[in-house]
Amino acid sequence: MAAAWVLGVCLALAQVPRAGASEAPDYPGDPATPSESLPEPASGRPGGWISLALLTGSTQFDTGLADYQWDTTPRLGWGLTGLAGRGRFAAGLELWRAGTTQAIGDLGASPQVHVTSLELVGEARLAEPWGTRVWVRGHGGWLRIGYHPDEITIQPPGPVSPIAVGLDPVNTWTGGGGVALRRPLGEHWSVGLGLDARRFTIDTAHRSGSQVVYARETFGDWTARCEVARTLGHR
Repeated sequence: MAAAWVLGVCLALAQVPRAGASEAPDYPGDPATPSESLPEPASGRPGGWISLALLTGSTQFDTGLADYQWDTTPRLGWGLTGLAGRGRFAAGLELWRAGTTQAIGDLGASPQVHVTSLELVGEARLAEPWGTRVWVRGHGGWLRIGYHPDEITIQPPGPVSPIAVGLDPVNTWTGGGGVALRRPLGEHWSVGLGLDARRFTIDTAHRSGSQVVYARETFGDWTARCEVARTLGHR
């Protein structure tokens, strides 16, 4: 619902002309009209800018993780992005956090799974139709999978003591890319929508008959998000 609302705002604002000086006809000799013989400004380079964005949206984990009893239905996530750029290019850092649950065998335990990523981001602006800026982006960095609680207790059958099993966090590399649409609101604010995909590789274990099979597998997630950003400089 939040992403749909922001999209509606962007589409409505796209119909509003930007504020600026009224166009006036050029007259010969008008001192306000620059002469063709005057030189252009010494520097036409675009200025630099920095921005900080608050993010929220929905992450859906790879359906392959359902084989390991992850709940792969879309879940709410949140994050932050800090970018520095010049003209059509930008780079920075992005933090994103989402979560789900994982059932542990037949034990009746379903600890929370927290998936947190911190990535380097690179962006390039492709176009600006109707005042809405279209950016393509790539990102890569570190991903951590943690559990809460990080320890579960197993009670084996019979008169034996319970066994405590620790759920250690998993750290791995991740990378991906996506697209973002951003619409300026005034001089220093903007709203946007984005869609991203990521891939990551983790060690897995599952039972096949009477054996436990260990492997290293690649999974992914998909995130649809909206953002509100504060920008200093000309973006």
